[in-house]
Amino acid sequence: MSVNLLELLKNQVSGQLAKHASGFLGESEFAVTSALDIMMPTLLGSIIQKTSSSVGARSILEIIEKSDLDSLGDIAGFFGGGASKINVLLHSGGEIIETLMGSKSKVITDLISNLNRMKSGSTSTLLKLAAPFLMAVIGTQIKGKSLSFFTELMMDQRSAVKGALPVGLVNSLNFADFRVSTDVNTSITTSVSSVKNNSWMKWILPVLMGVAVLYWFGVKGYAKKVEETTEDLTSEVDSTVMKTATAAIDSISPTIEKMFQYKLSSGFELVGATHDGIESKIIAFIEDESKAIDKTIWFNFDRLLFDINTSTLQPSSQEQLKNIAQILHAFPAVKLTIGGYTDNTGDSKANQRLSTDRAFNVMNELIKLGVDKFRLSAEGFGDKFPVAENSTEEGRQRNRRISVRLTEK
Repeated sequence: MSVNLLELLKNQVSGQLAKHASGFLGESEFAVTSALDIMMPTLLGSIIQKTSSSVGARSILEIIEKSDLDSLGDIAGFFGGGASKINVLLHSGGEIIETLMGSKSKVITDLISNLNRMKSGSTSTLLKLAAPFLMAVIGTQIKGKSLSFFTELMMDQRSAVKGALPVGLVNSLNFADFRVSTDVNTSITTSVSSVKNNSWMKWILPVLMGVAVLYWFGVKGYAKKVEETTEDLTSEVDSTVMKTATAAIDSISPTIEKMFQYKLSSGFELVGATHDGIESKIIAFIEDESKAIDKTIWFNFDRLLFDINTSTLQPSSQEQLKNIAQILHAFPAVKLTIGGYTDNTGDSKANQRLSTDRAFNVMNELIKLGVDKFRLSAEGFGDKFPVAENSTEEGRQRNRRISVRLTEK
């Protein structure tokens, strides 16, 4: 089958629904449109999950059969027909949401609200408004067809839904077959990607400096296994390079002295934190009673790395994630929102999705480390809100970031 239900929904429903629902909800049309872009694949994904069993498929067909497909084709008519018509729509939508999501509806509502900066009540209402129209679009496609046709149609939508769902919703809905592909076709890169392979000088000096850092950490009890030995490196480096490397190593020595030594109330000592790193800034903000919660105050992670063009965190990121988790354990009143950002290279929609997936992955890692999920939220901003010029590689690196903002302390 070649029918793409998400495309049909976008062409036939989303635009008109956003236009009329925004005024009804008191939200911007842009926010409602963005929310619908997430809601429709979420709802459709829930239907696909339901139709994986014959009982579930029949329950969806029963809902569709009860729907007045002809009247649902007139979105403007519903909003122009007064409160009674809208209430009928909301009642029908509420039953659909209960059937599809059950107890998960609150979690889904909160996630979509965080992603689009909409009030939770507005998001809940919009879900109820959208669900009947989704059923109507499906209904027109399966009218007069068999149950097997319906289930086949739903299975054909999996790839489209997989590509449209943020990873946070994939996890919350437990879509076993709906994992978001890590092969995102965008030229967004992490700081690691700026290292070129055409000159051994560009990798050998950082390795030598890394050996020096590990040596100093070893004195302080933070030694790690070094896979390459200095003997292997020395045989490849001439005297001129050695002088340069030595000067570079000497230049980082003062940084070692600026390590942030802090023992939390739990007894945990922060690992690898510096005085100008995210850990020290968050703790200073928490402990300073004169500092009020402010939506404009964000703190940037400085030791998180992702695989290039994916939302997969590299193992080296765990050290700083553990620090942040331990800080949250030590200050149980603190709540955080996590923001993902990219540079403006590549497709803006791909940037938005990648930033969202990365923010949600960071949130999920903190949850795995024992942080209560109700203390965390995540959202992706794509290439919006740059902190530096995108015209230079240095500026683009600064714009590719994960930040946190305290929402309570």
